[in-house]
Amino acid sequence: MGEEGQHYKTVLLAICLAHLGWFCTASFTETRGIAGVLYPNGTPVGGDFINLWSAARLTLVGAVETIYGVKPFMTYQGTITGGADIGLRLWAYPPQSLLLAWPLAFLGFYGALAVWSVIGLGVLYAGARRFGFDRLEIAIILLSPATVLNLYYGQTGSFATGLLLLAMSSRHDRDALPIGAATLLTIKPQTGFLLPLFWAFQGRWRTIGWTIAAVVAFVALALAVFGLEPWRDYINDTLPMLSLLEREGSGPFMRMIPSVFMSMRILTGNSGLALIVHGLFAAMVLAVLIIRLRQVTDPVRRAAMVLIATALMTPYIHNYDLALLLCGALLVARGPGAGWGGTVLAVIALVLPQVVVILNAFGIPASPLLVLPLLFVA
Repeated sequence: MGEEGQHYKTVLLAICLAHLGWFCTASFTETRGIAGVLYPNGTPVGGDFINLWSAARLTLVGAVETIYGVKPFMTYQGTITGGADIGLRLWAYPPQSLLLAWPLAFLGFYGALAVWSVIGLGVLYAGARRFGFDRLEIAIILLSPATVLNLYYGQTGSFATGLLLLAMSSRHDRDALPIGAATLLTIKPQTGFLLPLFWAFQGRWRTIGWTIAAVVAFVALALAVFGLEPWRDYINDTLPMLSLLEREGSGPFMRMIPSVFMSMRILTGNSGLALIVHGLFAAMVLAVLIIRLRQVTDPVRRAAMVLIATALMTPYIHNYDLALLLCGALLVARGPGAGWGGTVLAVIALVLPQVVVILNAFGIPASPLLVLPLLFVA
């Protein structure tokens, strides 16, 4: 896009910096009066990071059986918070995730939170750079509202997006880094579920085979270290509770989800109908994606379509996960035929993590309609 493209990226970066300034100012009052690991309003510093640190500590002391029992896990968290009610919190990731989490237990809460924040940003940076984003684009991704919210909530969105970008940057069939990234991404499969399709259309069959072998080894190691009990608890206790929370639960998290599923929940109050509508919508998106992946040979356009389709098809994606959507939008905007339409859509993808909160709060959950045009432009 030449000089015009650089100007457009400068505008996006300015929006990022303005948002960062506003967010830090708006959040400053929360930092006063922190007691232990809690803000004055009773919520944990670092948001959901308390789940990660709790899982790490329990793993280190050999109490893995406590992690996937919802009530025992929350009881343990009470020992960290001084018995404060911090709401329903659970460790929602499969047991192989504990192989990555436990080293954080050697650090105190705030030290571990700092290290985890740096890891998330580092993996996102590494993924964006290896994928081929330029310096301005990387700055936009790292300073975007999605990344800022991911830091604030102590979440895995930046980490998962970085892994997905690393996995999509495969240069040959035995490129170890994408295989390793895809293997680690199994801890958050809702981010990488379209990756095999992407590789298949690239003809990366050996990469798929090596990744399957690596995933089997990763899970086998978790089984050898932790045994079968965590898997039973994860399937029988944690997953049903997580599903119930998403289908019937209420609270601030409903404002953070830009999916068709949550939009229909807000509009109808019927989670069963919401799942059906979302399933039909996701099937339509998948059909369009497959047709276009067959017709398009440009790997960058293919990557953009997969990133955007992932954001549309995942029912439980949150606003702090939307760096992957922004990456897809940046790829669309740099295309030769995107024009100002691509620029406008990139701006929408950039600000959507905050816009979805406003729209959902006012009962106007139109976020999927704002994202869908990106797929067709891609």
